[in-house]
Amino acid sequence: MAATVLLTASFSGQARAQSDAEGYPRRNVSITVPYQAGGTADLVTRKISEKLHQRLNRAVIVENRPGASGSIGSNFVYRAQPDGYTLLSSPPTPIIVNQFIQKSIAYEPEKLRSVALLAVAPLVLTVRADFPARNMKEFVSYVNANAERISYASNGIGAHVATLLLMRAAGITGPVHVPYNGAAPALLAVLSGDAQFFIDNMSSTLPFVREGKMRILAIGSKERSSSLPDVPTFEETGYKDLVLTTWFGLFAPPNTPTAVMEKLNQSVNEGLQDQDIVNQYAELGLQIERMTPNQMEAAVAAERAKWRAIIEEANISEN
Repeated sequence: MAATVLLTASFSGQARAQSDAEGYPRRNVSITVPYQAGGTADLVTRKISEKLHQRLNRAVIVENRPGASGSIGSNFVYRAQPDGYTLLSSPPTPIIVNQFIQKSIAYEPEKLRSVALLAVAPLVLTVRADFPARNMKEFVSYVNANAERISYASNGIGAHVATLLLMRAAGITGPVHVPYNGAAPALLAVLSGDAQFFIDNMSSTLPFVREGKMRILAIGSKERSSSLPDVPTFEETGYKDLVLTTWFGLFAPPNTPTAVMEKLNQSVNEGLQDQDIVNQYAELGLQIERMTPNQMEAAVAAERAKWRAIIEEANISEN
């Protein structure tokens, strides 16, 4: 009898979940960005939220929950109801890197469901316009000669891994890492002189470069960007195989129904084809690569394996 009751309850729960998924969405949707407003993660999410609103006919609300290198916002979504109404928009750090360098995190990132890929972007090495070095060779020499007075900014612990990879490749030692809760405060730190350089995605720095307030010394893509045709790649400057890129993805709590995932994925991918998004992404130096949930999940798993090996080999920690 007990087994019959459990089986009936299980089928009833599955049927209810399927019914909810078929009618999705019945109310407004919330997307959490685990960083402060103003950075690329926030910007991309707000652009995509407009497209989801148009296709789902519901308000799509963006909420910023910064802290602990993205872990606070990610944990919030991880523990939310798996009904498609609470989503996470995030770069790789909270999804992949944090679990390997932080002493403990309160969520299991590999259990978050991959909904869609929102954008891909190359990373760039950025300095203030009046920084003495004009190219990578001068940068390495200057930083090593003044290491005790040099610090670098990041979006938070974990987001500094790309900078550590560059420093190891270039033989740079000494600069102090200063983590911030997102790209916006990190950029302000460089602009104010509190930090001397910053590696982040190109779109977050382009506005300041165009205003003449910052300069980009090298870009992490395989080829030069059409947005910055005069900026060399790291490989061109002598650092073979140093390719540094990032991405932004949409994720859902564990056990979110597949029907909900597919509807969200279709809405995102349709929105990414709208000409205004294509134009805005090009202006920001962002690339569009549409994926299904299964493709996104496989890509994230591959990234997780790659970065785990890199972090363990380089003995990188949150300190």
